[in-house]
Amino acid sequence: MTLEEMRALLEESLPRKRYEHSVRVYETAMQMAEVCNADKNKVAIAALLHDCGRQIPTKESLSKALALGISVDGTEAAQPILLHAKLGVYYAIHQYGINAEDSEVLDAIRYHSTGNADMTETAKIVFLADMIEPKRDFEGVKEIRDAAFKDLDRAMFLSYKNTIDYLLEDNALIHPDAIAGYNQLAARYKTEKEEKKRK
Repeated sequence: MTLEEMRALLEESLPRKRYEHSVRVYETAMQMAEVCNADKNKVAIAALLHDCGRQIPTKESLSKALALGISVDGTEAAQPILLHAKLGVYYAIHQYGINAEDSEVLDAIRYHSTGNADMTETAKIVFLADMIEPKRDFEGVKEIRDAAFKDLDRAMFLSYKNTIDYLLEDNALIHPDAIAGYNQLAARYKTEKEEKKRK
């Protein structure tokens, strides 16, 4: 399936606003891929399809995931909106023809909401493009937007901090993958800070 065919199917499958968001994420990700000299083909597919799982309404996502045999952890069961990422992986394979062995594209879809430790460049770009696409407007977005075109890891760290703060204020659950991603970068920056102090 070509990218244009994927785009046409996506437009048919998603609510209008979600499709338009997906296109903005795709456009933002492509700009970032250019700056980062990333694999534009992988970024294009993953960014365009990142929300393809949203064709299932959130209220139906838990039952749909279970019916499809998708593993569901406790956080996802309590906050089913997170399941659109795993559903997205399923539909990317079964509806959009993505190779089930293409972990770079599929992991970018899988972790675009939560993040995770050891993310690929493609996954970071899709995660950040989703966070900073032009219609996003929240406190701290400008700082993340600026960092995203200079230092992916720094932008990821700022994104984790912003998201975790927001979830804590809302008494919402924080997925373990987000904690793992934050902790990995926090440990790295802490070590770098300590090394600078010793010099």
